[in-house]
Amino acid sequence: MAQFTTEQFEQLMQAVGHYNVRSGSLSNCTARYAGERDSTKVEEFIAAVGTFKAVEKISDADAITGMPMILEGDAAEWWRGVQPKPKVFEDVVRMLREAFCPPKPDWRIYAEIIESKQAKNEPTDSFVRRKRALFSQLTNAPSEIGQIDLLFGMIHLQIRDRVSRKRITTFDDLLNEAREAEMTLREHKMTTANADKAVDSTSGPVRCGFCRKKGHYTEVCFKKKNEEAKTAQTQAIANALVTKPSYSCYGCNAPGVTRANCRNV
Repeated sequence: MAQFTTEQFEQLMQAVGHYNVRSGSLSNCTARYAGERDSTKVEEFIAAVGTFKAVEKISDADAITGMPMILEGDAAEWWRGVQPKPKVFEDVVRMLREAFCPPKPDWRIYAEIIESKQAKNEPTDSFVRRKRALFSQLTNAPSEIGQIDLLFGMIHLQIRDRVSRKRITTFDDLLNEAREAEMTLREHKMTTANADKAVDSTSGPVRCGFCRKKGHYTEVCFKKKNEEAKTAQTQAIANALVTKPSYSCYGCNAPGVTRANCRNV
């Protein structure tokens, strides 16, 4: 039986390792980048390509060679001008960031973080995820506790009223508490809506007792008020016609006659 020294065994294992590394390319990578100057899209593209490269065990040289297959538009034109420069894949990542999303100063990132609070119907998961992505761009990001302290006051009041800051030490704690609060709010909303439907189904739609139309009560019916006004006016005219004069001649005492036109004087 052949005997191997420790050095020979290590050399054999290295040779086997190199033999198992298969050559690959980015031809099957679905990630695409067209040169949008958006830090989120740049980071998503870099993460997708980096993951694909690691899973497929693609060498740096093959990844650099295959970049034209996943770059489009302005990014493809940019790559044609800088293609000879990168030597390793980390150079590609650095050059992409410098060209399409230059790092922002920390004060500008903080301004974006505090720019908007959580909207009423925005899930807390989405809100926290969006803010944490900004925190990750800081040169010296605060600790997780510091980030939570900054974001807690920006959470919508309905959620914050149901979440105890004292019980929260991590973002996982915050999200778990917020999800429970959101479920409670949804249940409350559904209960209120069902109660309103039950009232509507038992009482039925409002109907006027005078004109029989829906949507108003008899007390505010315009048709009823118009009829009452016409009746009152007709009655006033009739009363004026049948009412006897209230004066009489003081000579002959004839009703409705004055002394000036009295024939009996």
